Amino acid sequence: MQKIYLYLPFKKLQVKNSLKKWSYLFLGLLILFINLQCHFTNSEKSEKNTNPKIIIDSIKKYPINIRLTKWDSLIKHTKNNELSHGYYLFENANDLSIIDKNFEAIEQYNKALIIFKKYFLKEMTAKTLVNMGISYSYINKKSQAVQTLLKGLTLANELKDSTIISRVYGELAHIYYLDKNNAKAIEYLKKTGEMFQKLKDTEGISAIYNNIAILYQEQGKIKEAYDYTLKSLELITKDTDSVYIIETFNNLGALTFQYTKNKQKSLNYYKKALNLAKKYHYESINVYANLSDLYLSTGQQDSAIYFIKKAIAVPNHNYNEKIQLYDKLLRIILNKNHNKEALKILQIKDSLSELVKNQNTNENQLAIENNLELLNKQKQLAQAQQINNKNRIIFIFIIIVFLLGLLISYQLNRLDRLNLKQKQFILEQKVLRSQMNPHFIFNVLSSIQNSLIENKPIISATYLSKFAQLIRQNFDYIQKKHISLEEELKMIKNYLDTQKFRYKDKFDYSIIVDKSINTIETYIPPMILQPFVENAIEHGFNNIKYQGHLTIKISPDNDLICFEIIDNGSGFYPKNDGKEHALDIFKKRLQIMGKEIIDSFKITKLTQGTKVRFCLLKYDK
Repeated sequence: MQKIYLYLPFKKLQVKNSLKKWSYLFLGLLILFINLQCHFTNSEKSEKNTNPKIIIDSIKKYPINIRLTKWDSLIKHTKNNELSHGYYLFENANDLSIIDKNFEAIEQYNKALIIFKKYFLKEMTAKTLVNMGISYSYINKKSQAVQTLLKGLTLANELKDSTIISRVYGELAHIYYLDKNNAKAIEYLKKTGEMFQKLKDTEGISAIYNNIAILYQEQGKIKEAYDYTLKSLELITKDTDSVYIIETFNNLGALTFQYTKNKQKSLNYYKKALNLAKKYHYESINVYANLSDLYLSTGQQDSAIYFIKKAIAVPNHNYNEKIQLYDKLLRIILNKNHNKEALKILQIKDSLSELVKNQNTNENQLAIENNLELLNKQKQLAQAQQINNKNRIIFIFIIIVFLLGLLISYQLNRLDRLNLKQKQFILEQKVLRSQMNPHFIFNVLSSIQNSLIENKPIISATYLSKFAQLIRQNFDYIQKKHISLEEELKMIKNYLDTQKFRYKDKFDYSIIVDKSINTIETYIPPMILQPFVENAIEHGFNNIKYQGHLTIKISPDNDLICFEIIDNGSGFYPKNDGKEHALDIFKKRLQIMGKEIIDSFKITKLTQGTKVRFCLLKYDK
C-alpha cells in the first residue's frame, strides 16, 4: 500500500512512520513560533536602565548550551527586578523545553507565570501558559496539558491574538492525535488553518492541509485525504520551500495510487517530485520508497530494486527504516533467485539489526536512568511538599497560638482594668464611709443641737449650712475621677470649719498654697487630704490642754504636686486592732496611682505633733 509522507515547511524533515510524522509537525510549529514568544509589547517595557528585549535578542545568537548558562546567570542577578526576572525565566524555560528538560521547564514557567500575572501582562501570561501546556504534553501529562492550554486559549481570545490561538489549536490537535482521537485532532487542525488564514500564512495553511490529509488517510478516508492534499498543492507558491513541494507531489502520488488506482497518474506525480529533487539537488527516501512500491506492484522488479537501492543510499540515521528497506530488497532478490547477493544483503541487515539492538539497549538504559532521575526528582518534590505542608501547619499553629495569646492578653488586661476600677470604686466608697461615718455625723448634729439650746440660732444656721454643703460635696466628688484643687480645698475648709465648731475652737488651721500653683486648673483625686486632717483632729488634738494648730502646705515638684499636713498634737500612734483605717485606705489609693507616688508618702514624728508628706501627679484641665 502506498503511503503519504509528512513534510514540514518549517524544518527539513522527512518521516515515514505516521506517529513520528505528527510529532515532527508540531516540533515544526514550535520552531515557527518560537521567535514570536519573546516579542514584548510596549506596555511590557519597564526597565529603566536596560531593556530585557535587547539582552534576550543578543543571547539568542548563541548556541543553546551557552544560552542556558547565561539565562541562569541573569535569573540569579535580577531577583530585585521582578519583570526582567520573569522574562529571563520564560526564555530559560523555552530552551530547557527544546532540550527535553520539560520538568525543569515547567518549574521555570510557573515562576514566570506568577510574575506576569502580578503585573497583569496578559500576552506574556498567555504565551507562558501555552508553552507550559506543550511541556506537559511532552511528559505525557495530557490532562494538565489540555487544562493549561485552554487557560492560555482563553487569554489569547481576549487579546484576539491569532498567533497564540493557532498555536494552542495545533498543540491540542497533537494531544488528541496522540490520544488516538483523530476526529478531534482534525477539528483543531482545521481551526489552526483558520488562524493561519487570518495571519495570511499560505505555507502554514498548506502544511495544515497536508497533515489533515494524513489523518484522513489513517482513518481510511482516502477521498478526503486526496482532496486536502490537492488543496495543499494549490497553495504552493514559487517562494515555497522546494523540499516541501517535492514531498507534496510525493504524497499526492501515494494518495492518487490509493484513491484512483491510476498508476500512471501516480507515476507522473512521482516523476514531478524526482525532477524537482534533481533540480534542487535533494534526494528523498520517501519518493524512492514509494516508486519502488509502485514498480513492484506492476511487476517491474528491476526498477523496484533500483529505487530501493537509491533509497538505501540516501544518508539516514533511522536504522529501522533502513532495515525495512533491506528487508524489502531481500525479498525481491530472493524472488529473483540471486542467492549470493541475498546473502550479502542479509548480512548487512543483520549488522544493522544488531546495531539497532545495541542502540535500543543503550536507549533503554538511558530511559531507565532518566526514569530513576525522574523518580528521584518526584521523591524530592514530594519530600519538599511534605516539608512545606509541615511548615505550613507549624506556621498556622504559631499564628493560632499568637492570636490566642493576644486574645488572652487582651482579656487579662481587660480583667485587670475592671479589677482596678472595682478597687477604685470600693476605695471611693470606703473614703466616703470613713469621712461620713455615723459617729462624725452624730457629733456634728449634737453640736448644732447644743448651739440651738444655747439660743445661738445664727451660729447654728451657719454651721448647719456648712455641714449640709460638706455632705453634698462628698456625694458629688466621690463620683468623679479628678476634681480641681480649688474644689478639694473648699471641701477641706468646710470639713475643718465643721470640726472647729464641734470642738468649740479647740484648734485653728492654716492652708498655704504656693503662688505658682493654679488651683482652678490643677486637678487631683478627690478627698485626698481628709484622712490626715481627720487623724490630726480626732487623735492629735483630742487630749491636749493647749491650743491645737493644723497647717496644710501645697507646693510643686516638677510634674508632681506635694502636700504636707503638720499638726502640733499629741503625736502619731497607729492602732493594731485588725481594722481597716482611713490611713490604710489612703495607702491603697496611692498604690493604684503608681510606685513613684507611694514612695513619696512619709509620716514624720515631730517634737510636738506629726508631719505627713506625699506627692501626686497633677492633671491639667
